[in-house]
Amino acid sequence: MKGDILIVDDNLNNLQLLGNLLTENSYKVRMANSGRRALGAIKAGLPELIMLDITMPEMDGYEVCQQLKADPTTSPIPIIFISALDDVFDKVKAFKVGGVDYITKPFQIEEVLARIENQLTISRLRKELEKQNIQLAKEKEALIQAQKRTNLVFSAFAETLPGTILEGKYRLEHKIGKGGYAVVYKATQLSLNRPVAIKIFQPTPGNDTGLALDRFRLEGTSTSRITHPNAVSILEFDISFSGIAYLVMEFLQGHTLADEIEENWIIPPRRSLEIMIPVCQVLAEAHKLGIIHRDIKPENIFLHNAPGGEIIKVLDFGIAKNFNNDSEIHVSNLTSEGLVLGTPTFMAPERLRNHPYDGRSDVYSIGVILYNMLSGECPFESIDKSITTVITMHLTYMPDPIQELNSNVPEELGEIIMRTLDKRPENRPTAQQLAEELNNILPLLPPDPKSTKPQRTIVPNQTSSFRNTITSKIVGED
Repeated sequence: MKGDILIVDDNLNNLQLLGNLLTENSYKVRMANSGRRALGAIKAGLPELIMLDITMPEMDGYEVCQQLKADPTTSPIPIIFISALDDVFDKVKAFKVGGVDYITKPFQIEEVLARIENQLTISRLRKELEKQNIQLAKEKEALIQAQKRTNLVFSAFAETLPGTILEGKYRLEHKIGKGGYAVVYKATQLSLNRPVAIKIFQPTPGNDTGLALDRFRLEGTSTSRITHPNAVSILEFDISFSGIAYLVMEFLQGHTLADEIEENWIIPPRRSLEIMIPVCQVLAEAHKLGIIHRDIKPENIFLHNAPGGEIIKVLDFGIAKNFNNDSEIHVSNLTSEGLVLGTPTFMAPERLRNHPYDGRSDVYSIGVILYNMLSGECPFESIDKSITTVITMHLTYMPDPIQELNSNVPEELGEIIMRTLDKRPENRPTAQQLAEELNNILPLLPPDPKSTKPQRTIVPNQTSSFRNTITSKIVGED
């Protein structure tokens, strides 16, 4: 049987003709000669498709269709109108009340069969998709609940760790941070009696595979290759006998650049360059080694209060990509096909397009940060916090000249920033070139004014409808 069809027509000859036609072509056929009888027949058993005449006594086909579409039980049934009325307004009304197709009498047998088969195929595909969506929703809910249970277990476990001595070498003191896949503790390295920071891998549903653990290890292997005072020092990566994966780092005290921007809104030019030149320098060193950070943003730039003064530190090489050394883990092999890692607000257009990229994608991120520091606004923002809007702006919009938002920014510095934001990577400076250009400008800048927190106001301009930064990652959060 190809399908269960109900034919509704007050003309008995038409009923018999259509009924015989469909029966001969292996369809199960039921018939009704009025609208009211049709509704009763449908209550007795739902057909897969209805062939419905329009002109009938008591209740015409339009009324029958409206009643069926108003009932959630019968609304999914496809209805093909078959009528002698051939005026365009009759056809339009048929579609408006919920019909999916319209056949004019007298009809061609091949046309009727083709239209029925087409609508049954569409209807069955829709039902199958609905079943799949329901199943996916159930599976998603199960994953959410499993993740909640895992998080509760890990949170309880994390709270019991302070005081624990890890591998006989590190005493965990207290929790100082938490990201999407790890918890960070202040600890004491017992052999040297010095403070360290220990990041402990948190396995969660979707982040509990060997690849996820490899990505965690990559943060250590990538950073440890970069011997630069402005890269956070990695002391050790290991997995304990009890199965705890951990990363030991130098202990930093201070705050992130994100905290400083939040506190001061606009960072003066000299202070901005003093922070970002070291970032450029450490990235230049990383790029020489074939390592691209891929998630440069204010949260990953730390202003460390060292005994000798402030030191800028670049954090979190957890989603870095290694290009030059085949013995290293390649992040492109650690992510699902088509998955993009990073933070949309600071991501270069070529990465958003999944095109080839190099270290100048990090330079683009630096340009976004400098624009943010000096103007108080990111160059590409969405007032409705839409990631899609932010991505579209990165791909198609040019930001307003930064001097329109802050007239204290020297023109030469503004030009450099705009070059870092060029859509075409080949037109941007490298990290090394950018560090040199900013170093050349720094002595020419006047001293920054004494710290006075300005009143924050939104300056209307061509991108004023795209405010409120998106800072969530496309994939992952740390």
